Amino acid sequence: MKSKIFFLLGLNFLALSFFGCRSDEVEIGALEKDYYLTPYGASANDQLLQHHFYDTHHIYLLFNDTIQKEQTSVNPDNTPFYTYQAVNLGYSMTGSLSSKDNIFEFDYIQTDKEKQVATQFVQDKILPSLGPDLRPFSFLLIDKINYYVSNASTYYEMRLTNPVVFQGWRCTAIAVSGLTDMTDEEQTAYRNQILKTIVAGKISKLDPSIFDSFYSFCSQYYSTFKMDSGNSHEVEDFIKIHPTMMDLGFLSAYAYGNPYGFYMYNFKAKSYDLEDYTNAVFEYSEEEFTNLYGQYPIVMQKYAILKQIIADLGVIL
Repeated sequence: MKSKIFFLLGLNFLALSFFGCRSDEVEIGALEKDYYLTPYGASANDQLLQHHFYDTHHIYLLFNDTIQKEQTSVNPDNTPFYTYQAVNLGYSMTGSLSSKDNIFEFDYIQTDKEKQVATQFVQDKILPSLGPDLRPFSFLLIDKINYYVSNASTYYEMRLTNPVVFQGWRCTAIAVSGLTDMTDEEQTAYRNQILKTIVAGKISKLDPSIFDSFYSFCSQYYSTFKMDSGNSHEVEDFIKIHPTMMDLGFLSAYAYGNPYGFYMYNFKAKSYDLEDYTNAVFEYSEEEFTNLYGQYPIVMQKYAILKQIIADLGVIL
């Protein structure tokens, strides 16, 4: 079963409010039914998981994006007219998405066992790494996220992507397909992929000046290319002083050294440098990273700066 959400919603589909709230900032009135806690279509086993999760973490747990179905009128042919309330990921952490250019489809989790494993995964692997400011109002756990985005090169065609996580204002959706077959090591790697995506989304919204210290070490080299030709030995002399790109503070470059019989360097833009270090923070433990790069002082300084920025965001590594 799939659910398709178009952001220009018809009368039969009511979007949730788009302002962002953490779970401790929203209260359900005493006379109101809490549809997040007792969502439409939830089975008895779903409810056991959902109530226990909410009681433990004060965060709502969903397995379906539709949370309410209510008859509000009667059609001219006397059949019931229903309205639906659903989680709308169109209002995301990075802004409101265009209705015609972005479509979500969800493949839902089918079995109780898969729901239990997914819930345990979030509880044991994800939540301990999220500080209070990063914890969502609700989690939507689904098998697969099918996110169709307008293709810029062919405007009328939609490009399918399958993100592992998508953050809305009142909901963070996580795809958990295959989780039941993963080893603990594989689950940890998947957890790191999810956290990295969450952090990348937060980083994109930060004031760029926060990274001034990180960028300062390599600012003169970003997006630069140079090669020796003729009798020039400028690059060769430079590389003799700095034998590896890590001596300058880079983890990767398009080219560095003498790969084609002549000396050259071709450094990436600063956004790629930040991406390299972000990946490293989540792919290696601090001990592993130190074993790999401990002999390069600039690399270690940049690593420490970025780890502190990530910690300040509320990520507990």
